[in-house]
Amino acid sequence: MSKEIHAHAILNMLREQSMTEEALREAVMKEYGSDVKFRTCSQNGFDLEALLAFFQQREKVFVADGVWTLNAERVCSH
Repeated sequence: MSKEIHAHAILNMLREQSMTEEALREAVMKEYGSDVKFRTCSQNGFDLEALLAFFQQREKVFVADGVWTLNAERVCSH
């Protein structure tokens, strides 16, 4: 059975340390496994691929020179 994790858990990883997409994917897999699903404050059912695209579309991260960095101004505070 897959588990559903709030997207803030992944954003918090980036709050602690900026990382490449590959390193972020590895960290997520190590922490949550391959069958994990994610939810946001308003949506659910994201796989990791869709969640990372969501982060970029909503400008919740900056990606520069292959390194993903949290855009704290775009993250809700609950």
